[in-house]
Amino acid sequence: MNRLFRNNNSTMVLGFILLPIFLVVLCFFANIFAPETLQFPNPLLIFKDIFSSLNEQEVLSSLNNTLISLSKALLLSLLLGVLVGLFLGLNNGVWNLSQPTVDFFRSIPVTFLIPAVALLIGSTSENIVWILATYPCLLIMIFNIRAGIMKQEQERVHSFYIIAGSKNLLHRFFKVTFYEILPDIFSGFRISLSYCIVIVTVLEYMRLGNNTGIGGLINDELQKQNYVRVYALTFIVGVLGYLLNKITEIVQQKFAHWAININQD
Repeated sequence: MNRLFRNNNSTMVLGFILLPIFLVVLCFFANIFAPETLQFPNPLLIFKDIFSSLNEQEVLSSLNNTLISLSKALLLSLLLGVLVGLFLGLNNGVWNLSQPTVDFFRSIPVTFLIPAVALLIGSTSENIVWILATYPCLLIMIFNIRAGIMKQEQERVHSFYIIAGSKNLLHRFFKVTFYEILPDIFSGFRISLSYCIVIVTVLEYMRLGNNTGIGGLINDELQKQNYVRVYALTFIVGVLGYLLNKITEIVQQKFAHWAININQD
C-alpha cells in the first residue's frame, strides 16, 4: 500500500476511480434526506450525458467562450500582476503608501462592481465577463509577488554581490530576485486560476455579456429543468479546472522545479 501511494501516477489513477464512486455515494445520501422535488438524477445518467454533451456544438461553443474569457483574464492579471507587484514590492515606501488602497479594493466582492463596469462598457459587452474576472486575479498576483519579494533570502543577494562583484540592481533582479519569486508567481497564478473559473462561470450564469459560456448554458438548462444536463455541465467545469491546474503544475515543474522538490522533501 505504501508503495502505491509513493507512485504519483498510480495514486492519480486511483483518484480518478474514486471520484465517480464518491459522487455516486454523495447522490445516494443526498437523495435520502432531500425532498422528492429536489432528488438528484441517477448518477449513471449524468455520466452518460457528460460524454454525449461533448459532441454537441452548443456545448462546445459555450465551452470555447468560457476558455476565451478565462485566457484573457488570466493573461492580463499575470502581466499586470507581475509588473505592479514588482513595482510595489521592491519599494517599501510605495507599498506602504498604496497598501490601504489595495486592501480597500481587495475587500470589495467582484459582483458589487458589476454596475460600475456595466455603466462603462455595457452589460451586454462581450468583454465584461473577463474584465470583471481580471480584478480579483490581479490582486491575488500582486499580493503573492509582494510576499515572494519580502521572503527573499538576503544571504543570496549578498552572495551574488560578492561573486558578481557588482551591485547592478537590474542584473541582480534577473540573476537572483526573479528566481526567488518565480514559485510565488506560479502559486499566485494557480490560486487566480481557481478563482477565475468560479467568477467567469458565475458571471456567465448571471447572463452578463452577449456570449453564452458554460455558466450561461447551465442557467438555460436549469430553466428547462433538465437537471441531468445541469449536473453534467457542472462536472465538465470541474474537469476543466482540474486539467488547467494540471497544465500549470507541469509548467511549474519545468520552470520552478526546485521549489516543488523542496516542498516534497
